[in-house]
Amino acid sequence: MKRIGSLLISMALGTGLMVAGAGPAAADPYDCRTWYKSSTTAAGTCTNGTGEFRVYTKCDRPWAQDYTVYDPTWRRVGATSTAVCYSGGKPFGAGIQVH
Repeated sequence: MKRIGSLLISMALGTGLMVAGAGPAAADPYDCRTWYKSSTTAAGTCTNGTGEFRVYTKCDRPWAQDYTVYDPTWRRVGATSTAVCYSGGKPFGAGIQVH
């Protein structure tokens, strides 16, 4: 009988830990959107959640290899993040990275 009680307590504790572990993920920024601010810059913002985010974009360069740039600064919810293409690159495929 002690083994059954012990097993039930272990299961309850395990379930409690799984539920408690799910909480922080809900804090990530959400309701995010991106846009192209200029011919060389992608921008984005998140309006809900907590934590930080930044914009990234691929940059297309004619006759050269494409590359990806990230805003070097992590931003708080409500701020605007930008990623700038250099060397004649044009932004495409912008996205948001959260942490």
